[in-house]
Amino acid sequence: MKRVTFLGRLTGSLSITAFAAIAGASLAFILYSVALLAVMSYRAFVLGLPFGLAVPWQVWSTLLFVCTVLSAAGAYVTAKPLQDLFNRFTAYMLTDRLDAQAELDSLQFPELRRLRVASTRAVRKLRRENEVLRHIAYKDGRTNLPNAIALERHVNATLPEASFDYPAAFLLLDIDRFGQLLEQVGAANGDALLEAASKRLTRALAELGDPAAVALRGSMLAAISADKFALYLPSAINRDHVISIARAVRAAFAEPFDLPTRQVTMSISGGIVMAPEDAESFPKLMQNAKLAVRLVRSEAQSGFRFFTPRLTRIVQGRYRFEAELRDAVGNKEFKAVFQPKIDFQTGRITGAEALARWRRPNGKLISPATFIPVAEQAGLIDAIGMQILEAACEAARTWQLEGFDLTVAVNVSPSQFQRHDLTDSIMAVLRRTGLHPNRLELEITESMAVSDPARVAEFISPLRAMGTKLAIDDFGTGHSNLATLTQLPFDVFKIDRQFVSALETDKQAPAIVEMILAMAETLGLKTVAEGVETTKQAEFLRRRGCTMAQGFLYSPGLPEAAFLDFLRAWNPSATSQIQDFQERQAPRR
Repeated sequence: MKRVTFLGRLTGSLSITAFAAIAGASLAFILYSVALLAVMSYRAFVLGLPFGLAVPWQVWSTLLFVCTVLSAAGAYVTAKPLQDLFNRFTAYMLTDRLDAQAELDSLQFPELRRLRVASTRAVRKLRRENEVLRHIAYKDGRTNLPNAIALERHVNATLPEASFDYPAAFLLLDIDRFGQLLEQVGAANGDALLEAASKRLTRALAELGDPAAVALRGSMLAAISADKFALYLPSAINRDHVISIARAVRAAFAEPFDLPTRQVTMSISGGIVMAPEDAESFPKLMQNAKLAVRLVRSEAQSGFRFFTPRLTRIVQGRYRFEAELRDAVGNKEFKAVFQPKIDFQTGRITGAEALARWRRPNGKLISPATFIPVAEQAGLIDAIGMQILEAACEAARTWQLEGFDLTVAVNVSPSQFQRHDLTDSIMAVLRRTGLHPNRLELEITESMAVSDPARVAEFISPLRAMGTKLAIDDFGTGHSNLATLTQLPFDVFKIDRQFVSALETDKQAPAIVEMILAMAETLGLKTVAEGVETTKQAEFLRRRGCTMAQGFLYSPGLPEAAFLDFLRAWNPSATSQIQDFQERQAPRR
């Protein structure tokens, strides 16, 4: 570490004028003392007079003091313009005013003029770079709209002026299913989509007519994340104006968007928060708007909704439900029930589908339609799926030991399907339960199969080599590429229940079912009709060559013990007895 000298410490704490005054006084004192000593020496050594002063010491002390003060004052006055000049340089370096250069004109010394030129160039460069940084800091690079930082500054500056009589409004705008759009058009076109969306929004707001246009005074449209925009209205005036603006935004996305290679249809949803009624700060505006959007997604998938305090209670209830769901996963409260599959030709039970059920400790049964969407959002569906898989394999092993030749079918969720260790996990369950792989059938949806056929082949190949079967669930409900489906290693087509239930009411349903059955027969695949509830449906399917059926006509989903009793009692030739058994053991819900 470099040592600081006494002179360095002194000059570091003094101003230029103070230092000049001290230096002038010190120099005057030294010169006066030297001159006085020279006079005394001249008198003593040249003139032979006694060594001393020719005047009283009071006189020369006074003269010394006067010289010192005059020198200090002169140095101070002389240094003052230099100090002012450096202050002007400092102010110029720090100011943002465009005319600051005028304050550095008329410099007397060439060194200072060169300093002025160098300073001017440096400051101009810094200001240009500062403008670039400011643009980057407050602008979204893809849409050139203000970003979240700029929006927050604007909200903080204007929100305190909002009142209940003259409220502000905050609209969080979220492009619907943007991730799926990117899959369709490719990630490379994502920025082009966002830029097109921002232009639509800007144009829609610019073309908005009175009286709603009054609410746009002082407004800001900002791009705040990958697929989200925000519109802040500091002078919203009333809810009617906000509703008109929301409708204009919604209508702006009615027409398709043109990309270089194709047209894309986009829609947009939003959450609306009024201030200060429902929020008094930027974080609260954002939080409540997100709650409103979340409720739109859970209820209608698309649209606009105003925030109300009731939404907070709803979301808090969902958070509690999610926490209870996590506890249920940890406590293994999810159980498998089994719905039998009946062979149309023999009337025998050839297998069963394992279905997830959640029964709370208090005995309350939670519908899968309620807990499965929450489990998917919370990332718990994988754990639930593995619990059901293990329970299904254990039950199938029990059936095998009882002498029943049955397979058990288990659904694979989209989340599970994306796991790279899924095949290993299934093999581990088979080893742990002792079930032979040829007694297991895995069901994936049609959309999953078509979206990633390579992943299907990678996932099923090791299991298929050991005898595990693969079924395509809900067939006919998606937009499939049939050429892709025919090349995948499926064993079973499952006809969706919506087609089966419509056989007696929809004229087109029989034709669709016949087409599926004909295609399966051509490919050599078995077929399972889901949701069979009437003997007419069963008879139609049997005549058309369907292989198996499952549904309430035969049995609802049964717990493991009840299903085993059902197996023991099943007699294809005594249907009425079985129906009586069904009513006793598992009444239809």
